[in-house]
Amino acid sequence: MTHIFSVLLSFGLCLCWGIWAQDGTLPKPSLRAEPGSVIPQGKQVKIWCEGVPGANLYLLRKGRVHLNMDKSADGREAQLLISSMRANTAGHYRCLYQRQTLWSEVSEPLELIVTGRYKSPSLLALPSSQVASGQDVTLQCQTEKQYNMTVLYKDEEQINFSVAQPHGRASQANFSILAATPAHGGTYQCYSFHSYIPHEWSASSDPLVLRVSVPGTTKEPPLPQSSVDPQALTSSPPNE
Repeated sequence: MTHIFSVLLSFGLCLCWGIWAQDGTLPKPSLRAEPGSVIPQGKQVKIWCEGVPGANLYLLRKGRVHLNMDKSADGREAQLLISSMRANTAGHYRCLYQRQTLWSEVSEPLELIVTGRYKSPSLLALPSSQVASGQDVTLQCQTEKQYNMTVLYKDEEQINFSVAQPHGRASQANFSILAATPAHGGTYQCYSFHSYIPHEWSASSDPLVLRVSVPGTTKEPPLPQSSVDPQALTSSPPNE
């Protein structure tokens, strides 16, 4: 009987979700993940949905599943803890809240990624990880198996996606930096994944530190200090 009730409840929530999304009259909540939306497999992540003070219920949706969230005392926000990140907890999430009898609009989607599902790729800098300002450099992410997508991070921020090209039984993706400047310097990492499983990534590559130097300005060497007594330079008439 409990199982039947759960199915009916889920079915009812699915029907209502479309109505809430269309007829929401309260402000749209914001959805975030801590410590971030890219989480290593087995690590915990906390999902926060922030609405308005006085909200009495928060719901989190992933696919057809709806989950109650733990609401704060003032009703401003709610949380749900994922104690161990897995493939089945990665994906798209949305949330909404209720205050009295009114429902909010649905939040923007949150994309939760699990890493460590595959072996880490390697990241190289060509021709070198130390280049002069104005020089071109290519960051090459290589894998031992074939993956068709690669994502590049700089200083723990995602900066680029690229389609990976087959290379024998392996694959590689190139990220070109033309006329590098000191702003391009930093710590880079890459991940590989399959486009048909976009929320399951490899482990991260080892960090690659890119250094971009600025050639110094050539200066004339200073004139040497004279050690001759200035009075010795005073001319005197020859002896007659």
